[in-house]
Amino acid sequence: MELRYVDNELERRCTDERHMQRKLGAQMAKALRLRLNELRRAAVLDDLLYFAGRWEELTGDRAGQWSGRLTANWRLIAQPDEGTITVLIVEIVDYHKR
Repeated sequence: MELRYVDNELERRCTDERHMQRKLGAQMAKALRLRLNELRRAAVLDDLLYFAGRWEELTGDRAGQWSGRLTANWRLIAQPDEGTITVLIVEIVDYHKR
């Protein structure tokens, strides 16, 4: 799949190795790279269920979005771009703190 990003800062955080390491730390940056590669390799979002990132389709106020585990609490949130094979990277968030 092709990846797009909600804003320029998130794109930089996901594509610039130095920025990623500085903002997220080594462990989360490594996990982020793995999750992004899984998204690129998937033909359809349901393929994510077979990857190691513990991907799951979200419900409630995040219905239509998918979550991939970065650490115990932090997640990469993505959602399909309607009618295309593009995924929109929404955010990197610890939504358990809400």
